[in-house]
Amino acid sequence: MRVVEEIVAGSPVEVVCRASESADLVVVGLRGRGLVSSALLGSVSRGVVHHAHCPVAVIRPALSPAGGTG
Repeated sequence: MRVVEEIVAGSPVEVVCRASESADLVVVGLRGRGLVSSALLGSVSRGVVHHAHCPVAVIRPALSPAGGTG
C-alpha cells in the first residue's frame, strides 16, 4: 500500500476531490464533537463523500470510557 501525504493550498473539498482522481481510497477524519453532532458529517467530509472520484472512508474519533469523544 502506498500512502501519500501532501500539503496543498485551496478549498479542502476541491483539493481532496482533485487528488481522488488518481487514488484508490481517500480517508478523511471527523472532528470530535458531541454524540449528537457526531452523527452528522462535517462540511468537508460531506463534500468529499459526495464529490470524490473513488471510495471515501470517514474515520470518527473513538469514544472515551465516559461516553464522550477523545
